[in-house]
Amino acid sequence: MGQLVLFFALQLLGSWMCLAAGPKQVGLAIAAGFLIGLAVTVFLCLPVLLAGQFTNPSIVAVISLSLAASVWLAVRRGRATPAIALQLLVGALAFTALCTPCCAWNFATQTYDSEQFIAYAQLLRAEEQLSFTTLEGLHSWGAFTVVAHALAELTGDDYLYALSPAFSISLFAVFGVTLHRGLAELSSRARVIAVVVGMLVLLAIPLVRIHVFYIHANWPAGGYLFVFSVLFWLADRDSDASYLPFAFLALLAFSLCRVESPMFAALFLVLALSQTQLARRALLPSYLAFTLVVVGWLLLMAAATPADSEYLTPTRSLLMAAALAGLFVLFVLQTFVRRLLPVVPIVVTVLCVLGVVAIAVTRSEAFAVSFPIWQRDLWTGSYWGYLWWPSCVVLTVLAFWVPAPPRTRWLRYAIALFFVLVALLAGLADFYSEGRYAGLTRLTLHIVPLVAYYFALTFAPWVARRAAPSDDRHHAPTRNRANRLDVSER
Repeated sequence: MGQLVLFFALQLLGSWMCLAAGPKQVGLAIAAGFLIGLAVTVFLCLPVLLAGQFTNPSIVAVISLSLAASVWLAVRRGRATPAIALQLLVGALAFTALCTPCCAWNFATQTYDSEQFIAYAQLLRAEEQLSFTTLEGLHSWGAFTVVAHALAELTGDDYLYALSPAFSISLFAVFGVTLHRGLAELSSRARVIAVVVGMLVLLAIPLVRIHVFYIHANWPAGGYLFVFSVLFWLADRDSDASYLPFAFLALLAFSLCRVESPMFAALFLVLALSQTQLARRALLPSYLAFTLVVVGWLLLMAAATPADSEYLTPTRSLLMAAALAGLFVLFVLQTFVRRLLPVVPIVVTVLCVLGVVAIAVTRSEAFAVSFPIWQRDLWTGSYWGYLWWPSCVVLTVLAFWVPAPPRTRWLRYAIALFFVLVALLAGLADFYSEGRYAGLTRLTLHIVPLVAYYFALTFAPWVARRAAPSDDRHHAPTRNRANRLDVSER
């Protein structure tokens, strides 16, 4: 019962916050409610932890005051009508009802990594603070999942065994709502079919089904990376900056989910910001807040982590902090490099490939062991459903003959370069294991929701045009030409 009450509160908090500070879309507010509510609560609890006040009353105060502030802001902005408030309440109750089976019975899957997340979360609860000793232990584990499970302080449970299923419910809801909106040019029936097919494709992947119940950081990382990418794309496509605060909040959550996540965040940022049509003044507040928090966190980790750490070392923390800070400075000084923005994706591609070559040469032994393991897991692992990645290659080739969705040039580069960065990581650690729970396999999972979304966004209009009656197809060439113009202008 305790977890249900907590999830209800987080869903309600996130929904009201989305309505108050995001786009005026009740469906999206309800869909993203839990994801946003969880992220907001985790980040507001970080200063509470650092102050040594992580107690039951303080957590309740964080959630309650945040909810009250969100309702007040929504009322002040004229968005909190009785009908909308009722919809948010019904949405929260429906979400809680979907979570009930997973709260009533423990379906969680655990490995050694899961036990470490739970152990650190219990340590936070016992010490009521985030000490340097605890920070030192987080050199291999992202802080986000640890703090999220520490919220079990409110429920009386040892850990939140229903957290992963609850997260998945909200993630699939965001997938459906944003895809439905992204395919606005199609009929309602075609959009619903595309949403259902997209979700079924995701659920058909055995590794996805495992992570729906698996206690780890990879599925949350993939979920928040997906939310950032899709909300930023919608903001760019619709010229609607109201998506941005929660896009950057999702990227912030992604950055703290895993110790290597800031490196991927930097990649997505430089590609998105170099290709966007959004005004710099619209991007600046959210981007500044993101940079301050992530850079501050990385500097804190640099001071706390041991120099001989296998994963996150002080040097790596400082390098990632410098990279993110440098990107922000370039963003502020963008006027001086505006002419170079169209070629940024190509330059980043070259740099990433050169990085892989450098790692393969300088750490040849580690790379020669880990890279083939990742490739075998990627192409022959049964946990991908056998044909998943080969099918993606086929769809990628076919996508060259289909009009690209508008404003998605940076997304295509980001998806492709994600795999290049994984190859880069293959040589950084001494060894990566093999199998469905192996590090590089789990890391690859991060991009899966976005890949499924992009292919649905690309091929659903093409399939709908092919399936349309012949007398309706005279409209298709006009839309194709428009899409081709979008591609050439980007």
